[in-house]
Amino acid sequence: MALSCNNTLFPKPFVTSCSSQTQGTHFSNLPQPTKQDPIFKIKGPSTLSGHITVSGSKNASLPLLAATLCCSGTSLLHNLPNVSDIQAMASILSSLGAKVDAFDGKMMVNSDGVGKVEVDLEEMKKIRGGFFVIGPLVARFGEAVVALPGGCNIGKRPVDLHLRGLRALGAVVELRDGKVWARAANGRGLVGGKFRLDYPSVGATETLMMAASMADGTTVLSNVAKEPEVVDLARFLTDCGAWIEGAGSDNLIIRGKRQLYGSECVIKPDRIETGTFMLAAAITRSCILMSPVIPSRVSCLIDKLSQAGCKISRLDQQTLQVSAHPSHIGYDLKSFDIKTNPFPGFPTDLQPQTMALLTTCTGSSLVEESVFDNRMTHARELQKLGARIQVSGSNALVYGFDEGSALEGSRVIARDLRGGVSLILAGLAAKGTTQIHDIAHIERGYENIDMKLQNLGADIQSLTLTPAPHLL
Repeated sequence: MALSCNNTLFPKPFVTSCSSQTQGTHFSNLPQPTKQDPIFKIKGPSTLSGHITVSGSKNASLPLLAATLCCSGTSLLHNLPNVSDIQAMASILSSLGAKVDAFDGKMMVNSDGVGKVEVDLEEMKKIRGGFFVIGPLVARFGEAVVALPGGCNIGKRPVDLHLRGLRALGAVVELRDGKVWARAANGRGLVGGKFRLDYPSVGATETLMMAASMADGTTVLSNVAKEPEVVDLARFLTDCGAWIEGAGSDNLIIRGKRQLYGSECVIKPDRIETGTFMLAAAITRSCILMSPVIPSRVSCLIDKLSQAGCKISRLDQQTLQVSAHPSHIGYDLKSFDIKTNPFPGFPTDLQPQTMALLTTCTGSSLVEESVFDNRMTHARELQKLGARIQVSGSNALVYGFDEGSALEGSRVIARDLRGGVSLILAGLAAKGTTQIHDIAHIERGYENIDMKLQNLGADIQSLTLTPAPHLL
């Protein structure tokens, strides 16, 4: 759907630090050189082909690892992605006294030796998901001290729902010196209660589910998140002995158990990585296969890409073929609008990658971000690559290739995880060479993404730049 600029919604153009005349030569916003500056270097445009294996879900793995703190004995998790966020969570568990062994994409955790309830501040700075441990620690050990979380700077992500929910379960919660201090008010443990979330936060839902699984009595949580990762966590806790009803719906009923026991689970494929590679096929006008995939978890993206003109086929229970190759679709991809929402709506974690694709479609598109209030910083970087994007608050008007967008290689910065990978997709479609700095953000959530793209035929390298001595 072609859109005209609405002066109310878009009162001012989104001003970038580099004009079209200076693209690729003005780098005032680039990070200062350090002794090691890892980058991705991409030569485009690329045409991809072949098959990629989707890694286990990072967003599912983090709460599952935290949940092992609820359990006596040993838990074994299979198909964990080898990304820095998982390594950081394993380090947090170890720092608390848990025994953690990682091997061949598996992780074995025994929390019987946990001897402290305060998470190291430096460890918490590395990963927002570390905050998950507050629920299991208070539930099993009666207290916890956890620093306020770090993670990507994509807007306000307060933990007030987590804390109010813990209070509803009988915890005394205080904020002091940048830390959350929580303890069971009765000196023994949490108790069942009722709590309605103001917003269906995934993190709050998962934290309170873990806490309630060991509370004394029945807990009713309403207006909860319905994301697949919530369902995965509920299934694992149930296998450990918890009683949880309603996962995947608006309400959860949880009957607490005094003790849970270690179990085994296989991490489901990452739906955001699946979506990212679907968008990679689309933006490069290629045809690729991917597995394992759970199509119902990316149905919203399947609908949008099909609307644009992509041909998407389910070859078997776990394999998708995504094609935007001109010989298959017979015309160019058409623009479409998106508005991010909690599951089953369009995922906020696929919004930046989709914006990159829309710059290569015909017509113009409206992108509305309703989950996070600062998830538009990638637009500035896409503009450096030649994208024509106008941003107002949490909305963006994206112009396609026939309305002013023309992607050409340049030097850009990965400001956050998903925004960073959107630059990879844009670099694959751009003419010339693209250098992406601060790729540690990307490596937090994508396992060997450069190698996977190389196997599909992309010219992408992971390099470490060494600046001149006078710049160190």
